[in-house]
Amino acid sequence: MIDQQIVKNVILDMGGVLVDIAPQNTIKALQHILQPCVAESELMNNHQEVLIAMETGQWTKQQFYDFFKGKCKNGVIEEEIIDAWCAMVLDLPRKRVEMVKKLASKYSVFLLSNTNTFHIKCVESDFKNRYNYSYKKLFTKIYYSSEIGLRKPDPACFKFVLEDASLNPAETVMVDDVEENCLAAENAGMQALRVPENTGLEAVIHHLLPN
Repeated sequence: MIDQQIVKNVILDMGGVLVDIAPQNTIKALQHILQPCVAESELMNNHQEVLIAMETGQWTKQQFYDFFKGKCKNGVIEEEIIDAWCAMVLDLPRKRVEMVKKLASKYSVFLLSNTNTFHIKCVESDFKNRYNYSYKKLFTKIYYSSEIGLRKPDPACFKFVLEDASLNPAETVMVDDVEENCLAAENAGMQALRVPENTGLEAVIHHLLPN
């Protein structure tokens, strides 16, 4: 049980907590542009490999393009690759935007997301077009894994955020949809709330705001 009297800081995950995601959409989209000889098992393995490389900032955009161009059908352009890669990013519902604003009236609210440059641009651009202000204004500070070079559930990732933001772990709650990330946050001294699969922030918001 979260003690709302003790908590001063809330760290939110993005995909699966704020933004709805469907990773299988990207797999399907990539299948349409890749050469037929690329087996599904190879695609799944490569997707995870590329995901980690991009989410930790190890690869540049050019390395990303070069990797996929060597596996794509003739004539596939960079925009098609990006569109397929971003097919998994769905909606950030208005109700969750309002929830973050309510949280920010009571806590310091941060974002810590395992993500990459293409998904960041997709989310931030869609948000600006839909709500007419910057996504970053919702948070005290944003930590994207590709920018800090660290990815959950690496303990160093949580340590970096806590130290950079000068947060007391005991006064901080991590909200994430991945159990491994929640456990790592708890090991770092924080409290954690796991968002059930196929739900979102609304499933756990009552733990953080008074009824």
